[in-house]
Amino acid sequence: MGGSAFARFLGSYGKPVHTPRMSPEVYHTVASHCQKKLEALFERVSIPRDAPSKIDYGDVDLLVEGTRLETADETIWTTIKEALGAELQLPNGASQSYAIPHPTILEAYVQVDVEISPGNGTPDSVQLFEWTLFMKGDSDLVQIIGIAHRPLGLLCNDRGLHVRLEQIELYDKKRALLFLTRDPVKAMEFYGFDVAKYHAGFANETELFDWVSTSRLFYREVFENRVEKANDRSRQAKRPMYRRFVQEYMPAHPDRGNRNAITRDEVLQEALHFFNKHAEYEEMIRGHRLREAEEDLWKGIRERLPVEGNSLSTALKSLRRWVVFKDGKPGMATQVQEYTTWISFMAADSKDAVLDWVLENWKEAKALEKARSTAAKEAAKRVDCQP
Repeated sequence: MGGSAFARFLGSYGKPVHTPRMSPEVYHTVASHCQKKLEALFERVSIPRDAPSKIDYGDVDLLVEGTRLETADETIWTTIKEALGAELQLPNGASQSYAIPHPTILEAYVQVDVEISPGNGTPDSVQLFEWTLFMKGDSDLVQIIGIAHRPLGLLCNDRGLHVRLEQIELYDKKRALLFLTRDPVKAMEFYGFDVAKYHAGFANETELFDWVSTSRLFYREVFENRVEKANDRSRQAKRPMYRRFVQEYMPAHPDRGNRNAITRDEVLQEALHFFNKHAEYEEMIRGHRLREAEEDLWKGIRERLPVEGNSLSTALKSLRRWVVFKDGKPGMATQVQEYTTWISFMAADSKDAVLDWVLENWKEAKALEKARSTAAKEAAKRVDCQP
């Protein structure tokens, strides 16, 4: 939050909270102190890697995971406050900001932001902790990676690296995500980044930009033809490193990624092979095809039924509630059913036969639904009339 979380608050001195930017010496002293305090509360405590050649600091960010104490989720934040010796505390979703007294400036504070890693206390917690460190390290690095490669179907989020399946993305962006890995090294290897250079660190921002733009999947054509969303434009305004990469570095380096781009489908096939995700992919595509077939079936039913408007809606609802399949063939249920996709229970190549059956029996399903609805209303009236 850049040291501005408490800008509108009053400190214990009766004055607005003052959180001056810190020199590297002050920052490292405070960061080390806070890390030691939190290590008594959590199994893993780390500070995400700073942006290269940073000359001063607005706050201290710490990522924690693995609560050592048996304490409720809602009280752990108070325990952290006490451990840090903080005077103020401000919630912010999965993280909280604390104001602790500045070690060298009277009536001043240091903002300390503590985030509990996603998946804390789950079997995936350690992997998610390492992935989150990668996501938060080097300032805007992963945001640059994400936007530069998004047109290729790749997505980094708080759960790992994913590839988006284009067919499913058209109607469900969340379900379109095929998980690949949350191992930062594996992800970097797939992108074609120099892993050794990453671990060695970047001496300055230009080195970081060079590292991003010389990977095997970085293509100028893809980057320049990206479709920017509203939050991308907002990111340029709020994230100076990202803005400098887009507005300064790329125009000044016309050779970066200047080659024929790989296609989105080629990236998908490489990802399936590299991460051995063929089985998961086939399962997702099978579900997609079933959905398409189900939609096509009900489109045919709507076209066959000789009713429109509300009458059509009622007929469709009745069919979904009263039709069951046995041995691949439709029939009327003896009681109302919870709708499940028909296509999964139909015999192979029986669509035309099912459509013919529906045309012959839809009125019976509608009558059953009307009787059920009437009975339910009568039962409700009797309950209301009881003294």
